[in-house]
Amino acid sequence: MHQPAHDWNALLASFGEALSSVEMQTAFRQSAQGDWDIASEKMAYLPVNYSTKMMEYQQCYWNGNGQLTQDLSVVLYHEKHPIALWPLSLLRSDASELRVSSNGGAELYPPLFVAGLAAKTTKTLTSKCFAALNQFCTGNRIGGWQSASPFSEETGLSAWHDKAMQAGGRASLKHELFLEVTRPIEEIKSGFRKSYKALVNSGAKWWSTHLLTQADSAIWEEFRTLHQSVAGRSTRSRDSWGAQLDAIGCGAAFFVFLRDGADKMVGGGLFYVTRDECVYAVGAYDRSLFDKPLGHVVQYRAIEEMKRRNIRWYKLGQRSYPGDVPEPSSKELSISDFKQGFSSHLFPIHEIRYEPKES
Repeated sequence: MHQPAHDWNALLASFGEALSSVEMQTAFRQSAQGDWDIASEKMAYLPVNYSTKMMEYQQCYWNGNGQLTQDLSVVLYHEKHPIALWPLSLLRSDASELRVSSNGGAELYPPLFVAGLAAKTTKTLTSKCFAALNQFCTGNRIGGWQSASPFSEETGLSAWHDKAMQAGGRASLKHELFLEVTRPIEEIKSGFRKSYKALVNSGAKWWSTHLLTQADSAIWEEFRTLHQSVAGRSTRSRDSWGAQLDAIGCGAAFFVFLRDGADKMVGGGLFYVTRDECVYAVGAYDRSLFDKPLGHVVQYRAIEEMKRRNIRWYKLGQRSYPGDVPEPSSKELSISDFKQGFSSHLFPIHEIRYEPKES
């Protein structure tokens, strides 16, 4: 077994060696951003978690919260053409333990392939990616990881899921809520929970609704201050807030916010987007107005903006249940219930836990 690498450059080199050993042509995203963008445009469906601006935000977030993060994301090539995106990150905790995932989160996302690629090629490259990751983890004493394939409008499980299960992975079930945005707005609204329709209508009378699609630092600072007030403390770094403002300015996110009659910001929500998908990233609402419809109005205005952009699916996030392991908190269950009132679909997400093995 190789000795553990002790710095980021050594770890990058180690991962590069693992990729080369399985005879794959790859490039790290940070040196091949143009090819990452080209492959992104050729996806049948591009999830937000594979977007550059979301990845950059997540790296700022984790680095600002005590976990040093290195981007390991790679572009895969076939016959010299960029044909797949693999968002990966390596985290080092205060205890110097290493963990591999995607975007610094709990889950590792599999490589995502462009539309029209032969199934045989996809399967072969997936197997090579799996082998390279296994070699990298065992060679650097990195423990197990958990993985979940992203929503993609396709039926059936991915080649990554099959490969991980064949290698000894263990699968468990999670659930995610989505709204199909391609339907007419009247049909979308009629599908809301009955009480939400009235709240959306009454909220429009209480507040003035605004949409931010440019990098206005003054408005964003208002929201950061509101978020800090609601949370009772500063929950993350200034750099992470700056990364989100940059995403707004680049068109990779938008911000919906509400003002009262005195022009005070009383709530808002940030939404990340790709060509196909939207994700609710962060929200904050004045606690003194908890009995007023704030979040409902923000959600509806955001859905209107999604339709304007021709986005296909709105990913509201995980649906927690009382029987989940670990057992969710009452707050998590309440948030799930709120999200479900806007959703049109509940999809299964198969999470895989895998312990790397010596080959």
